[in-house]
Amino acid sequence: MKLSEIIKRIPEIKLIQGDNSIEVDYIWADSRKLKHSDIFVLPDDTIERQESFLVMAQEIGVKVVLVSKRHLKLKGLESFPVILETEDAVGEAHGKIACLLAGNPAKKLKIVAITGTNGKTSLTFILFHLARKVGKNAALIGTVQIQIMDRILESGYTTPDASSLNLLLKQMLEEGIEYVFMEMSSHGLKLGRVAGLEITCAGFTNLTQDHLDFHSNMDDYFESKFKIFQLLEQSSVKNKFGLVAGDVPFGTEMIQRIEKAKLKSPIFVFGKAGEFNFSNTKLSLLQSEYRFHKKAKNLPFVEVRSIKTNLLGNFNVFNTSFALAIAYELGFPWEEVISCLENIPTVPGRFHVVPYPDKSRIAVVDYAHTPDALENILKSCVEIAPKQLICLFGCGGDRDRTKRPLMAKIAEKLSDFVILTSDNPRTENPESILDEIEAGFSRGFKRYEKITDRRVAIQRAVALLERDGILVVAGKGHETYQIIGKEKTKFVDFEEIENGFQNLGL
Repeated sequence: MKLSEIIKRIPEIKLIQGDNSIEVDYIWADSRKLKHSDIFVLPDDTIERQESFLVMAQEIGVKVVLVSKRHLKLKGLESFPVILETEDAVGEAHGKIACLLAGNPAKKLKIVAITGTNGKTSLTFILFHLARKVGKNAALIGTVQIQIMDRILESGYTTPDASSLNLLLKQMLEEGIEYVFMEMSSHGLKLGRVAGLEITCAGFTNLTQDHLDFHSNMDDYFESKFKIFQLLEQSSVKNKFGLVAGDVPFGTEMIQRIEKAKLKSPIFVFGKAGEFNFSNTKLSLLQSEYRFHKKAKNLPFVEVRSIKTNLLGNFNVFNTSFALAIAYELGFPWEEVISCLENIPTVPGRFHVVPYPDKSRIAVVDYAHTPDALENILKSCVEIAPKQLICLFGCGGDRDRTKRPLMAKIAEKLSDFVILTSDNPRTENPESILDEIEAGFSRGFKRYEKITDRRVAIQRAVALLERDGILVVAGKGHETYQIIGKEKTKFVDFEEIENGFQNLGL
C-alpha cells in the first residue's frame, strides 16, 4: 500500500521527511521480524536501546520509520529516507496501521473481548467451548493459549503485539473462523496493541490490585480497562454490545465512567440492578448449581432458569453466568447453551482439581496470583466446608511487591495452615520475597511454614493434608515452568501433587 493512502486513512500520522508515494508491505516494532519494505515502529525504551534499534533497522534496509513526536531528535533517525510522526502514543498508531495493512480482518470476524483483573481466561475459555459445542467456528486468544478450532498454539502474551495480532486474526479469517474470544489485558489496551480493532462485544469482570509495577496507580489501571469500551464505541460492527459486572470491585465506577463518556453503544449490566444476574447458589465437589436471571430493560418481568455446571466454585458460578449473558446477546441457541454448561472442559490452571486416588481428599491448582484471586479461590473452598484447608503460595519476583503482605493476610484469615514457597522468583532473592510475604501475617501467627523449594513445599503440604481436606496450590496454575534467576526449568504443579499423592499412598 502507498504511504500516502495510509496517511490519508489515519490522519494522526504526519510525514516529517521523505516521499509519501513509497510502497510498504507491513509494520513491525520487533526489529527481528522486519523486512526492508516494512514500516519500523520505534518502541518506547531507553535512548541507548532506541538508537541501537534504529541501527538494526538501517542494516536491514528499512526506509520508513514511525516515531512519537518526542523522539524526533534521536541520533541516527535523520538518515532514514522517510520519517513518520504521531503526537498520540506510538502504540495507538501502530495498531491502526497494522489493522489497515492486514486488511482489517477484525471487521469480518465477531470478536468478543474480555477485560478485568480476574476472570478473563476462564470467561474466554468457557465462551470458546460453548461456541464450539453449538456448532460455531471459533478461536481463542489468551494467557494460556491461542486456539483455532482444535489446533493449539503457544501464547507469549495475554494480548499479542498489534502486528502479530492482526496477522493472527487474518489467518483465523482465512481458516473460516467466525467467532474470536479474546482476553484484553490492561497492558494491551494501554499500549495500543488492540487499537483499530472492530469488536462485537466488550466485557468487564472486575478490577483489583495488580500490575502496579506497570501502571502508575489504580486510576491509570482503571482508565486502561475503560479503553475496551472506547474500542467498542469506535467499532462499526452491527449488533455490538457491552457487558459490565456491577456487583464487583470497581463495577459501579466503571458504569459511572461509561455514563460520563456518553457512549452510544448498548451496554448491559450484570448484577442485582442489571439485565442479568444469578442467585440460589449450591456448591459441592461434584458440581455447581444456581438460578440465572435475565430481564429486558424497563420491564418488571424476570425470566429464571435453573443451571447446572461441572465447573466448581463460586467464581465459576460468576464466570458461567456471565458467559450465559454474552451467549444470549450473541444469539446462540439458548437451550443448547444451557445444556452445554453441564459439561464444560476445565480451564487449565483454574480450579484444577487433583484428587487423591481414593478421593478422600483433593488438591486444587489455581493461577491465583493477586490478593483478590487468592481470596476468591480460598473462599470457594471454604464454602465447600472441608475439614482442613491448607494454602500453599508464593509471589513472582520482579513484579508488584505491594501485594505480597496483602496475600499473607488473606491466607491467614481463610486457611487452617499456610505454606509460603517460591513462585517464579526470577532475579529477586527467593528468601527475600518470602520475608516480604511473611510480613503480612499477624503478630503471633504460627500456623505456617516457609519452604523456599517449591517441590519440597508441595511434598510437605501433601503430607500434612488430612482426610476430607483441601490443599490449594496457588500462583502458577497452567504454567509448566519455573523461572529462578534467568533460568527457566520444567515445573508443573499438578504433576508434583500427583507424585506426592502416590508417594503418600505407599
